[in-house]
Amino acid sequence: MERETSRTRCIGDDGSTLVVIEYQHIDHRRPMAASACPGARRATLAGGEPVRSLGDGVWEVIATGEVLRRA
Repeated sequence: MERETSRTRCIGDDGSTLVVIEYQHIDHRRPMAASACPGARRATLAGGEPVRSLGDGVWEVIATGEVLRRA
């Protein structure tokens, strides 16, 4: 199962406003393990399009290469 860990409002290359949502996998069968060993993370736009973190409040839309910066 996944949980949402954050939502960040960003500005795209063309000035549009987008929201990046970050998720983290959690294991409900072993609740102590989830806090001791965080699971895999992923990020998407609010519409579901995958993005990758470039660090320090910057993301890249994987399909298009558009760079998003924290607003």
